[in-house]
Formats: sequence, structure tokens, C-alpha cells
Amino acid sequence: MDWAPAVPDGVDCPWTRNRLTRWWLVLPADAIGAALVAVLGSAGAHELDEIPTALARGAAAVVIAWACAWALLRGREHHLERPWPEGGAVVVVAWGAWTVMRALAGGGAGLASWAVMTGALLVAVLGGWRWLYGFAKAHDSLTPKPLQRRLDAQDQ
Repeated sequence: MDWAPAVPDGVDCPWTRNRLTRWWLVLPADAIGAALVAVLGSAGAHELDEIPTALARGAAAVVIAWACAWALLRGREHHLERPWPEGGAVVVVAWGAWTVMRALAGGGAGLASWAVMTGALLVAVLGGWRWLYGFAKAHDSLTPKPLQRRLDAQDQ
């Protein structure tokens, strides 16, 4: 017995065909996500006076992540709004860049716990909006079978 889920997944994503990354969605969503991670991370580390610095580092990390993901995928289709692999690359590169910036600025004693916390927040926020967007677009792309039969009959 073989069964395939009704929700399109993986390579067959109808909402990504015939177009590249929706930059109008990715740029503001990731920028807001990085700002949210910066504020929550600073509050979690009890460093409220460091929020402006965290916002600047977060913005720089996300820009570096976009550039790296786009450069790696240039020449073939790129969909940075998909959770995997493009979204995963953005999250990993942003986390790495942000951690390196903090370490170079003297992150010191709490660097390991800060890196774990920031990584978890980045996965939840930057990965989370991509997953929810993909779920919503997959749901929108499904056409009920009776309606599809009527549409097919109408086309003939």
C-alpha cells in the first residue's frame, strides 16, 4: 500500500513555480524577525542597554545570510521563503555571523549560553514564519476534487 500526503511538499511546491524569491516578503519578515530576536535575546540576557547594538548586529547578520544564501543559489532557482533548504541556510548563516560578531566584541563568559538562546530564537522566528507561510500557501493551492472536476469539464 502506497500513500502520498495531499499537501504539496518538497520540490513540488505550486506556489514557487515560475518565479524566484519573493523579496517583498522575505526582506521585511526576516528584518522584523531579527529585531524580535535581538530584543528578546537582550532581555533574556538582562542586557537591555545593549538592545541598539543587538539590533545592529542582528541586521548585519541577516543581510550576510541573505547574501550568502543568494550567492550559493545563484544560477538556479532560489526561494528564500521556503523553510528548507534555503530558509535553513539563512538561519544557520545568520546565527553564525551573529555569534562571531558577539565573540569578536568580547562576548566572553556567557557566549555559549547566548549562542544557544539566539540559535533557538532564530529557528523559532526565522524558520517559523517560513514554515507557516509554506503551510498557508500549500493549503491555498489545494483544490477540492469536485471543484477540480467541474473546472476540468469547463475547460473541455
